Amino acid sequence: MEFLVKGIVSEDDLKKTYVGLGDDAAVIIRNGMAVVKTVDVFTPIVDDPYLQGRIAACNSTSDVYAMGVLDVIGVLVIMGIPESLPIEVSRDMLKGFQDFCRENETTIVGGHTILNPWPLIGGAVSGVGKKEDILTKSCAKEGDILILTKPLGTQTAMALSRVGPEFDDLLDIEKSEKNKIISKAIELMTSSNRKPLLSLRELEEEIGEKIAHAMTDITGFGILGHGNEMAKQSSVEIEINALPVIKGTCELAPLFGHVLLKGYGAETAGGLFISTKQEYAQDLIEKLHKNGCYAFEVGRVKKSGVGKAYLSKDVKILEI
Repeated sequence: MEFLVKGIVSEDDLKKTYVGLGDDAAVIIRNGMAVVKTVDVFTPIVDDPYLQGRIAACNSTSDVYAMGVLDVIGVLVIMGIPESLPIEVSRDMLKGFQDFCRENETTIVGGHTILNPWPLIGGAVSGVGKKEDILTKSCAKEGDILILTKPLGTQTAMALSRVGPEFDDLLDIEKSEKNKIISKAIELMTSSNRKPLLSLRELEEEIGEKIAHAMTDITGFGILGHGNEMAKQSSVEIEINALPVIKGTCELAPLFGHVLLKGYGAETAGGLFISTKQEYAQDLIEKLHKNGCYAFEVGRVKKSGVGKAYLSKDVKILEI
């Protein structure tokens, strides 16, 4: 996006914007309130329209939570519908989308539908919060511990779901194991990042201070791609020393040409990637576990003035 709008959107255009291009969402401050805006839309990655609606809602809302804001005040749904698509399929996608929203204390408030050669679903999401709640990619500090709230591997799991049974023998995988990998990916892609953010805020309230310096969510560029964004914007060196992955995806990723084990596996609705004060990292992990969230220590911020992230030579692969 930044490359596309270069020379079109100027710094002067963005002078009233608190957070603009380059982060997970835009933030505008009005009357002391932080207004968070984001949009996301994509084609289905599962056959079940209801599940696709839930995945789309999870993915669309995630960037608001990644900015540190819990209150999503509404979603404008964007849908593309082929003329041949039965109306029941579109309604099922919307039902999945709305059920996810309702579970996360928000709702569809409107939207726009177009005729399209293939299905599309997503949303324009708005959230509100306090300026001091905003977390960007640009404030990671030397000595911070990096925590990830979901394992990786959804890209590979979804590729596996599209392999017909006639090719299962080539993959040397049992049907039960195949189903387990796909089910785990769907669980992750429909698990809201609101819950781990609530856990972070709950711990901060107990401690009486802010403990997270920076945050993003892991999506299309993988943990190392988004780690590099945080490192560059914070001007720090980030070492990733652990890759928690869905069990079974390590062996499958190379077969599909995926770079999961190099840190660049694309994720859909991935977890929060939190740069937190070292002295509270274990407390945060315990709080996340207590509240039913995944929590993995995956790296650390080594030093200032570098602007680069990398995998450690002895990076640990944790199969979940």
